[in-house]
Amino acid sequence: MDAKQWVDNWKRVGPILEQIEAEELRAPDYHERLKNLLPMIHWVCDHAEPTTTSGLVEQQRWFMKMREQINAKQL
Repeated sequence: MDAKQWVDNWKRVGPILEQIEAEELRAPDYHERLKNLLPMIHWVCDHAEPTTTSGLVEQQRWFMKMREQINAKQL
């Protein structure tokens, strides 16, 4: 799929997905889902380890590894 097809698809599908999302947010079971989700959010907050970096350095490490793998395959 080229970029133009991708954009055209999102132009067509985007409004449909937005409508589905709006309907799901208005659904009566939204509050039930939120009630089930909140304990998980609290658990994550209670057990999360603070980070001292943004993760950008780690991301760059991953990109370097991927580039090395791509270059190795091209040789």
